[in-house]
Amino acid sequence: MRRALEIVWAGYYKEADGVGDLAEQVLVTCEHATNALPEEFELSAELLDLHIAWDPGALAIAGRIATRFGAALWQGEYSRLVVDLNRTVDNRMLIRQVSDGHPIPFNYGLSDAGRADRIARFYNPYRNGVIAAADDLIARHGRCVHVCVHTFTPALAGSVRGNDIGLLHDPGWGIERPVCAELRQHLDASTDYVTWFNRPYSGTADGILPAMRKRYSPDQFVGIELEINQKYASDDTVLRQISDAIADGLAESPSLRTSV
Repeated sequence: MRRALEIVWAGYYKEADGVGDLAEQVLVTCEHATNALPEEFELSAELLDLHIAWDPGALAIAGRIATRFGAALWQGEYSRLVVDLNRTVDNRMLIRQVSDGHPIPFNYGLSDAGRADRIARFYNPYRNGVIAAADDLIARHGRCVHVCVHTFTPALAGSVRGNDIGLLHDPGWGIERPVCAELRQHLDASTDYVTWFNRPYSGTADGILPAMRKRYSPDQFVGIELEINQKYASDDTVLRQISDAIADGLAESPSLRTSV
């Protein structure tokens, strides 16, 4: 896995434009950035186009937010079907044999040694890199504000999901709850998009941010996962609007500006 040097829509903002000290504290990650596979893996294009393989639209949003803050951007290099970077290593969903009813042939019959090799090659470099980036921000600037970007399907099991934006967080962790409240207030005032807390997923469910919280204190680490509805994934204008509104809301958050 690699740090992403490609920044989406670069040049719209001056680097770290109007964000104050947050320019030195923000880390952006995008675990399900792509549906690419390593050379030795094969899967039909039809399955690779599905959400089971990646989060369409997520990298565009992550890139634009990273540009705004002049922040490090880490992106998954391969499909989540190879190994899911947003799961812990003991989660049974880390390497799925079946995803949403679709068999994943290259995950069938994977031995313990094969699983360990998969984790060593594709999971550990990414997770260790993100941890090192957070450690560096905390050591140099006292805090890491980790913005994790994902997208979700408009419907699940025939039920339409009602929100456009989800702000996933741990309500009992430091300032995450007031930061998300301030961000939602900004989004409600500046856009027509529907924003909910901890929907369509819980902010404390297994994932990279809960794992990161275990490493740090609430004063050192703020984690916010953005979940954006995939109905906008192919609309660059909407993705730009959402990205800018989120970046503005974070930059203007009183809790983020006054807590360090």
